[in-house]
Amino acid sequence: MRPEPRAGIVRRCFRAMDLPQYLQGLSFRFIQPEQKRTLAARAASVLTALRVPLDGFNTRLPLDRSDMRRKLRGTRVGSAGLPLAVRAILNRGVAHLEAHEAFVAFSLGGGDSLLAAIARNHEQVCIGIHDTDSHRDPFRRRFAKLSNGEAHFLEPSFKSCVSRLDDRSIGLCFVSANSHEPIARRLVECEPHLAENAYLLLDNGNCHRTRQTAFDFVAASRNQYRVLVDARGTERDALTWGRGLLVVQLLGRNRVSRPLSGRGTSPVLVPAA
Repeated sequence: MRPEPRAGIVRRCFRAMDLPQYLQGLSFRFIQPEQKRTLAARAASVLTALRVPLDGFNTRLPLDRSDMRRKLRGTRVGSAGLPLAVRAILNRGVAHLEAHEAFVAFSLGGGDSLLAAIARNHEQVCIGIHDTDSHRDPFRRRFAKLSNGEAHFLEPSFKSCVSRLDDRSIGLCFVSANSHEPIARRLVECEPHLAENAYLLLDNGNCHRTRQTAFDFVAASRNQYRVLVDARGTERDALTWGRGLLVVQLLGRNRVSRPLSGRGTSPVLVPAA
């Protein structure tokens, strides 16, 4: 019998410590989320704004700490980018997607989410839905350096993203926006394409309306979800959770069918197996 490939061993071992457990293992050393801002914390934020990567010193990663830090070098675009904790979650989740699953960054913003997803994840299909803010040269250069043209794509809309998915489902989706209104629409659009036990990561969790929009979506859905993380920081906390992060997992099979036209027709129930 041929020995199991190392990638297969790593993937199988990950099932013993899946993303919820990885999330529980994340912690912070000096600056904590939502803590009252001290003079030292303010100074740290200023240094971070000057692109000193203090979030790396402040963040404790579970498992493969050194390897993860090496992978994520160069994946943060600008001082207002995603902090290390969020980028590590994205990279870890993408690394263990099934062959029939894909990662989607629904609105790229600065592009950090897609860069973190594709870093050394050469075979996993990752799609970024870009907007005008993501056309900046630093992102384009880093994407060209890190990406595999056969697996990593930029699409101008969710409709073209669905075409790119082909028969794949979305195993991990990062949903971002500067207000709650696009979040609501994006959650509804992506839900029919979610894989079994898929993960939704919602940026801007510090915004009360964004969080409430997510909770309203979960309550109204025909699917069952559980909230794994409801992490908030102090304003834009670059040392912990950034703009805040909400992680939600679909429990079991997706009961909302894909629209046949791909144009967001009303979802219907899928009969139980």
